[in-house]
Amino acid sequence: MLADPEINAVYIATPPHVHAELTRKAAEAGKPVYVEKPVARSYRECLEMIETCEQAGVPLFVAYYRRMLPDYRKIIELVDDGVIGEVRSVEIRMNKPAPSERQ
Repeated sequence: MLADPEINAVYIATPPHVHAELTRKAAEAGKPVYVEKPVARSYRECLEMIETCEQAGVPLFVAYYRRMLPDYRKIIELVDDGVIGEVRSVEIRMNKPAPSERQ
């Protein structure tokens, strides 16, 4: 897959213990890397991933996909438009009720 010229980036959504290895392989193949959180198991490992991508000349991104979810976008809109006043704190829970509890 990494050798495929049709693949222009790699999204890593695996368990964290393989993020560094997969990042290295993708970077060595010249592919930009998009990694799910947690990016690495340690600060040192994260620095190694950054260095690997810098040496390969490819960007390394952290997955902040939730920023584009409709509920988050609505909150941003309300804050930016001043609809809800000064925001001091925000807490969002991404839980879904069990099927038996849904109405």
